[in-house]
Amino acid sequence: MSEATSDFKSTLNLPKTSFPMKANLGQNEPKYIDFWKQENTYEKIIANNENKTLFVMPDGPPYANGNLHIGHALNKILKDIVIKYKNMSQKQATFIPGWDCHGLPIELNVTKKLGAKRKELSDQKVRDICKQEAMKWVETQKKQFIRMGILADWDNPYLTLQPEYEADEIRVLAKILENGILYRGEKPVYWCPKLQTALAAAEIEYHDHTSTSVYVKFNVTKKFDQFSEFTKPLSYVIWTTTPWTLPANYGICLNADLDYGVYEFKDELIIIATGLAEKVQETCEISLNLVKTFKGSELENTSATHPFMDRESLVVLGAHVTLEAGTGCVHTAPGHGMDDYYVGMKYDLPVYSPVDKAGKYTDELPEYSGKTIWECNPLITERLEKSGHLVAQNQMAHSYPHNPRTKTPLIFRATPQWFIKMDNDEYPLKNKALKSVENDIQFFPSWGKKRLEAMVSNSPDWCVSRQRIWGVPIPVFYCNSCGEALAEPKIMNHIADLMESTGKGIEAYHDAPIEELTQGQNCKNCGSDDLTKGQDILDVWFDSGVCHTSVQKRRHGLKFPADIYLEGSDQHRGWFQTSLNSSLAAYGEAPFKSLITHGFVNDSKGNKMSKSKGNVIAPQEVIKKHGAEILRLWVAYEDYGNDVNISEEMFARISETYRRIRNTMRFLIGNLQDFDPQKDKVDYENLTDLDKWALLKLNELITKVTTAYETYDFYKAYHALNNFFTVTLSATYLDVLKDRLYTWKKEGNERRSSQTVFFEVFTSLTKMMSPILSFLGEELYKYFPEEGRKDSVFLESFPNPNDKWNNAEIEKIFTTLLEVRSEISKVLEPMRKNKDIGSSLDAEVVISADATTIDVLKKYQKSQTLDHLKELFIVSDVTLKTAENKELTIEAHKSEGEKCPRCWHYSEKLVKVGNYVGVCPKCVEALT
Repeated sequence: MSEATSDFKSTLNLPKTSFPMKANLGQNEPKYIDFWKQENTYEKIIANNENKTLFVMPDGPPYANGNLHIGHALNKILKDIVIKYKNMSQKQATFIPGWDCHGLPIELNVTKKLGAKRKELSDQKVRDICKQEAMKWVETQKKQFIRMGILADWDNPYLTLQPEYEADEIRVLAKILENGILYRGEKPVYWCPKLQTALAAAEIEYHDHTSTSVYVKFNVTKKFDQFSEFTKPLSYVIWTTTPWTLPANYGICLNADLDYGVYEFKDELIIIATGLAEKVQETCEISLNLVKTFKGSELENTSATHPFMDRESLVVLGAHVTLEAGTGCVHTAPGHGMDDYYVGMKYDLPVYSPVDKAGKYTDELPEYSGKTIWECNPLITERLEKSGHLVAQNQMAHSYPHNPRTKTPLIFRATPQWFIKMDNDEYPLKNKALKSVENDIQFFPSWGKKRLEAMVSNSPDWCVSRQRIWGVPIPVFYCNSCGEALAEPKIMNHIADLMESTGKGIEAYHDAPIEELTQGQNCKNCGSDDLTKGQDILDVWFDSGVCHTSVQKRRHGLKFPADIYLEGSDQHRGWFQTSLNSSLAAYGEAPFKSLITHGFVNDSKGNKMSKSKGNVIAPQEVIKKHGAEILRLWVAYEDYGNDVNISEEMFARISETYRRIRNTMRFLIGNLQDFDPQKDKVDYENLTDLDKWALLKLNELITKVTTAYETYDFYKAYHALNNFFTVTLSATYLDVLKDRLYTWKKEGNERRSSQTVFFEVFTSLTKMMSPILSFLGEELYKYFPEEGRKDSVFLESFPNPNDKWNNAEIEKIFTTLLEVRSEISKVLEPMRKNKDIGSSLDAEVVISADATTIDVLKKYQKSQTLDHLKELFIVSDVTLKTAENKELTIEAHKSEGEKCPRCWHYSEKLVKVGNYVGVCPKCVEALT
């Protein structure tokens, strides 16, 4: 007996494969990256889909000023998944990576490195160094992206510093000027005193800041009819957190519909909104007594004297006045606030801003000249206190706009700047944008619609000029005689052509003489030819925003509008909005059909990542420790439509998922080692019911995964695949089939039937997972049959559902079978725990059920020799009984037969066959 048993192993059909169990991602992933490069895989993918329907997704350019962070990885891997899937689903989807190369961060880095030497260098030399700095980081980031397994046209990226890109940027600006909505105006803009430049709303961020808030009296000295009954001194009381702006005050703004009270305060009278009286009393620690009430509209065009400037402040009306804070009487300085500016325009108030670019008072204010506004805050407060105009002051912590680059507070300062007008009667840009958001653009997730709508609704005129040197110049000229600006579309287009044709880009503008650039045109106002080149540059968001022209309209394989833009949620106020606005401003059409938005990456506790907190996880470190494949799987793991979390624990869990997927695929390959699909494939009609069920489940999976990819719900693809691997395959199909694969007749129909399905499952799963698990997909692809195998898995077509596999009868049968199987497991589990049995093969079961269920079981059973029920339930024997009460009951006990030494099933009919002693009938059939 023992001699015969020792030889059984050679009769078994055990899995054989060279596919390694261990991935060794750190060592093997770079080999596939080299393979893709050497084989020109990306180029082959695009050529393979030539003349097919275009799918266009431009790359929102990352900024070229440092190593990539985890948010970059999330963004670019999501894009890579989209591109790979679209190409495999018979679209031509090119991916041109891009980089944002101009702007403050790069110029700041260079200035910091140069230190005192900066003053010795010309602006042109500094621009050259800025270009070198940008290109250094482009190359660094490119390598880091490639290491993530991202396929793209890496040899031909678009860079915002390329001459043709810069030229197209000027052409877009010329078109906007031609449409009549580019203008120069002196109005308040966000201003950074530290860097001495304007910023757009999209560039700022808010941080906590402590300000001195003051309540200030503006004395009413003239006798207005409304106040004729009052004999005591009367004042309007305003509230502000920026005392330094008081020298620029020209008005006091009320809300026409609010109630305003005249209150007794000590031995005088003050006017504030009745709805804020209680709060004012509490904050200022004063006592007030109401004397009379007015509607705000009744007080329009009254006035009060400025506390320390020799002028009157006019009482005006504005809808922006609310009861959220203050007194309801809003200090109005048109040179230092947008609401103030707009209401000031309505009442013809001066736009006065006696503050220079460094945030210091000018000679227009002799007593404070040369002092910073921050230095003057306490001086002005002290002055108000001495003159008796200060009601109260306190320190207030609030959210305040800051420059994200310098982390310093910004101010509103009226300066001459170039703007794109959002509200224009002839070309209503804001309305066009809102209509596009409402009617023309799809949003994934849907909440992106409201977010972009809110951003557009609240956007002021777009300030596109900056006072720096590293960027694309605004090609306008200023008359030295009258100060008028010469801004002409024809001149701009000429300069753009020069920038591109010479290959010098922005330097063509800086180098060429004015007369060559203006082509003989003079000042339109006074006719003078004494002109100066404008030195302002364009907002860096305008740079990246015109990708729709410089890339979509220019590059092969792209088009306008794009199918999708895909970026983080912060881009609703950034690239999404500036792309939309610049495209609508130039062409009247949105540059994209759909917007896909992903959230931010937080740590495991949901906290935003920051170096100061020490919770930053760099993608380079993740790749080094776990492999890029695990990083890619993490991207698909969570719903990116929300903020996503990241942690070492999560990577450990995802690594387990990867191992399960890898080992399952290895099992499939190992059991296909003797299968030739050309010769051994079994027709669908001849497949066993279990194999037909597996194809039914595979069909469902293909449909689910395809839908998930199509709707950009990649986490649904991940979970559908993971569930298929874990439940359908590991816990059911493969668990059941091991005996058939190992011990049934090697070339019997049942085993070949399962191998046929294994082949379909293996090839389909490889293709389905490849957009996400690209390294594993390429590794598995080497095990596809040589005949018909292409140069890369990404040249394969994404699997489609097979209508033949949608078998309703099989679905009905297996609903019953799997329900019974589940009940059997519940009975056997306690027996295993009590050690009544070892494995389930040590048991036999008696199933009692209604006649219909028993009939299903009998039909599935087929024969006593190759008992499919025993196989499905993984037991040694099954007895079926029709139950009179029609209830399903399971009885189980230890098998009474002897254990077959070849397959470990118990049988009472062990026999000798050839040299093999004591084998069961099933093994007899396999051995003969």
